[in-house]
Amino acid sequence: MRAPLSALLLFVACGGSPAPTPAPPPPRATASAPTASVAAVATVTVAPPAGMLTLEQARRYMVELINRDRATEHLPPVALDDGPPSRAGQAHADDMAHLGYLGHWGSDGSVPEQRITTAGGADVDFENAYCVTDEKRRPLDPNARFSPVEIERAEAMFFGEKPPNDGHRKTILGKWRRRVGLGIAMPLPVGNEILVPCISQEFTDAYGTYDALPRSIRAGSTLHVAGTLASDVKIGAVGVARLDDPKPLPVGELNQRRNYPQPTPSEMFWPHGFRTRIELATSGQSFSIDVPMPGPRGLYEISVWAQHPGDKSFTAVSLRTIRVE
Repeated sequence: MRAPLSALLLFVACGGSPAPTPAPPPPRATASAPTASVAAVATVTVAPPAGMLTLEQARRYMVELINRDRATEHLPPVALDDGPPSRAGQAHADDMAHLGYLGHWGSDGSVPEQRITTAGGADVDFENAYCVTDEKRRPLDPNARFSPVEIERAEAMFFGEKPPNDGHRKTILGKWRRRVGLGIAMPLPVGNEILVPCISQEFTDAYGTYDALPRSIRAGSTLHVAGTLASDVKIGAVGVARLDDPKPLPVGELNQRRNYPQPTPSEMFWPHGFRTRIELATSGQSFSIDVPMPGPRGLYEISVWAQHPGDKSFTAVSLRTIRVE
C-alpha cells in the first residue's frame, strides 16, 4: 500500500527576510526622492501544460504561476534567472530532497546569501523553500519529470498564506523583485512511496553591477567594495555583518530551523552628507570604498544599500559573503 501524501509531512519555509532597515545617521543635508507608482498589470491566466515536465519546463511554469500571483497585486513580472540564483536554488533543493528536510540552512551550515555568493551571484536574495521533513535519506532522481499539479500545489501553499503568517506570500509580492531563480529536485522513492518535488525559490532585487570580491581575505587587510547602481535607485551605504562560522548540521536540527532573517549590519559606511566613520565615495551612480576587515576570523556579509523611489528607508540590494582568515 502506498504511503499517503500527508504522511510525508510537506511544509514550506521562509528565509532571507530583510533585516530591519538600519536608520541612516542624521544627514548634514537632505534630498528628496521622486515618487513613482508601479504600473497596473492585467490579470494573468495560466494554462496548465499537458504531461510531465522537464526541469527547465517546470521552472518556466512556476515563473508563470509566480507572475500570475504578482499580477493580482498589480506588480510587474519577474524574469527567470538561470544563472547564480537557479544554481544556488538547485543546490539547496537537491540537498533537501536527498536528506528529507526543510529549511534555509544547508546540511553544510550554509545560508541563502552564502549559496548565492558561491554560485557567483551578488544581488540580495529572498528564499522560499518547500519539501518533506521525514528525515529519510534518498538518492536523487537524475532523470526526474515533474507533475504540473505538484508545481501548482507548491505555489498555492506559498501564495495562499494568510496574515500574520504570510511570509512566503510577502516574498513573492516583494515590490522591487526583478528576477527569480528556481531549484526543483525529486528524490527516488523507496518502496511504494508517493513523493513530491522539493523546491527552492530565490527572488533577487537586481539593481546594480558590482566588482568581484575575493573568496577570503586576511584579518587586518582592507577590502575594496565598488559597483554601479541602476539609475532608478539612490545610493545608500555599504554594510558589514559577521555570521557564526558555518558547520555541518544534523538533519533533525535543520528541520527545526524554519525562518532565517538576514543579519543586521554591525557597521554601515555612508556617502558625503552623513556622519560616518569612513566615507563612501560616489560618482553619479557608482560607489567605492576600502573597508578595513580587522577580524575576528569568520564569515562576513558585505551589503550594499539603496533607496527606491517613494521609499523613506534604505534596503539592501546586494549581499555577499566573504571569509576573513
